[in-house]
Amino acid sequence: MATEPKKAYRHLGSENGQAFIGLVADFRAAFFAGDLPMGPLSATKVEGTFELDWFVSTGCTLKTVIAASGVGDEAWKDAHRIHLKAIVIEGEVFA
Repeated sequence: MATEPKKAYRHLGSENGQAFIGLVADFRAAFFAGDLPMGPLSATKVEGTFELDWFVSTGCTLKTVIAASGVGDEAWKDAHRIHLKAIVIEGEVFA
């Protein structure tokens, strides 16, 4: 949804859709710059990927998927790409 503005606007409305796209862009930039204030809430290894949940605010998390380039439990830290899987707002999943 973050890479498809029309879809984000349709689901969230224009103001919330723009805020969502900005949130995702800021998150990606901070992730690769190493500027996130804390680590993920959870990191689950699933075959060759990691599924990570990130705290955004009370009742809001981002679910991401990162291809694992190593074998350790923290191989996700060396990722070159991160994919947004969904955003969860008060239990409702937006994919």
